[in-house]
Amino acid sequence: MGMAVAMVLATTVAAISTPVLAQNSLAHRISTAPDGVVHVQFAARPGTCGDGRDLIGFRKALFAESFQSIGNWDAPNCRPGPMRVALSVVKGAVTRVKTYVGGDWPRTSDRVTDLGSVSSAEAASYFFALVPQIERRGDKARLLLPAVLADDPGAMPRLISLARDESRLQDTRRQAIQWIGLLGDAKVVPVLVAFAREGGAGPTGGDIDEDGEAPGKKGLGTSAMAALSTLENGVGVPALIDLARNGTSGTRASAVFWLGQTADPRARAELHRVIENGREDERIRAHAIFSLSNGGDTPASEYSYLRGIYPRLTSHKLKEAIFQGMGNDQSDGSAWLIERARDSGESSELRKSALFWAGQRELTPTRDLVAFYRDTPDAGLREHALFVLSQRKDELAFNELMRIASSDSDKRLRARAMFWLGQKNDPRVAKLIGDRVSR
Repeated sequence: MGMAVAMVLATTVAAISTPVLAQNSLAHRISTAPDGVVHVQFAARPGTCGDGRDLIGFRKALFAESFQSIGNWDAPNCRPGPMRVALSVVKGAVTRVKTYVGGDWPRTSDRVTDLGSVSSAEAASYFFALVPQIERRGDKARLLLPAVLADDPGAMPRLISLARDESRLQDTRRQAIQWIGLLGDAKVVPVLVAFAREGGAGPTGGDIDEDGEAPGKKGLGTSAMAALSTLENGVGVPALIDLARNGTSGTRASAVFWLGQTADPRARAELHRVIENGREDERIRAHAIFSLSNGGDTPASEYSYLRGIYPRLTSHKLKEAIFQGMGNDQSDGSAWLIERARDSGESSELRKSALFWAGQRELTPTRDLVAFYRDTPDAGLREHALFVLSQRKDELAFNELMRIASSDSDKRLRARAMFWLGQKNDPRVAKLIGDRVSR
C-alpha cells in the first residue's frame, strides 16, 4: 500500500470514527435522552460509602439531604457501593442531579433512561464539565459529589482549576477547595496556603470575624485553612501554624480556629502559645481559647489547662471565653463555674457570666443553681440566678421558680419569677395566678 493511499485511509477512518465516538460519549447520550430521568452508574473512589438514599460519606466528610459534616462521624448504615447518579433532563439540558452510593435506584414516576455502567474516568470528566450548567440549581452542597467521588485519579488538577476559576460561584469554589483538602496530600499544601493568604480572610469590622459569620465559615481563605486541617496525617498542620503566626489578623484568627479542629498535639501546643502571649491581639487569644475548647475531641487535660491559666489572665474577654469553653468540658466544668460565680473577688459581670455558662451545661446539677440563688446576698446576682433557673427544663427548677413567686422575701424577685413562669405552658402556673387573684 502506497503512502498516499494509507494517508487517505487514515483520514477516512478518523472522519468516520470521530462522530461515532462523539455520539457514544456520555454527554451525547445524556443530551439526546428523552425528557425524564437518566440513570448512570460507575465505580466509586475507595473509601466512599452510602446508605443507598441520601447519605454519602468519604473520609472526614458526611453528606445528607439536610446537612453536611466535616470531621469525625459515625454512620453504621454507610456501606461501600457504586456511585448512582440520576439526572433530570428537559429538552437535552440537565436540570437536576441526585447522587447516591449503593442501594437500588429510587422509584420515580418519570420516564427513565438507564445508561447502565460507564467508566469512572468518563463520568468524572462529564460531571466536572457539567458544573457551570448546574451550579445555580438544586443542592449546592452536593454539587461536586459525582465528579470527585468517581474512581478517577485525575480529579485534583480539575479541582484546583475549578477553585481558581473566578467565573464560578463562590460556593462552587469553596467546595472545590474543601475537596482539595479531603482528597489531597502534602503536594497540595502550597496550593491551599496560596488560597489562604489571598482568599479574603482579612478583618472587616470591629471584630476579626468576617461577613457577620461565626469563626470558620468565611471566604476562600478560611475555606483553604479548613482544607489544610482535613488533610490526612496532619500534613497541613505546620502550614496552619505558620499562618497563625504570620499574616493579617483575619488570617491568623482563622488559622487559630482551624488548628483546634485538627486534634493534633502540635496544634494544641501552638494554641497554648497564642493564649499565653500577652503581646498578641486579645481577640486572637480569645479565638484560640474558643478553638481549644471546641475542637470536638478536646481531652479533659485541655480544660484543666484553661482552668489553670485563668488566674493569670487579666482580660474580661479572655476569662469570658474560658467560661464559654467550659460548656464542653465533661469533667469538672460545672463545679468550677459555680465556684467562680461565688467568688466575691471577681467582678459582678464575670460572676454572672460564670453562672450563665454553668446553667447552660446539662451536666450542672440544678440543685447547685438553686443553692446559689438561696445563698447569695447580692440582689443583682440573685436576679441573674433566677433567669438562669428559668432556662432549665427540669422539675426542680420549675419548683424553685414557683417557690420564689409564692413566698420569696423580695417582692421584685417574686414578680420576676412570675414573669418567667408565665413563659411556660403549665397548668400549675395558671392555678398560682388564679389563687393570687382570688386573695
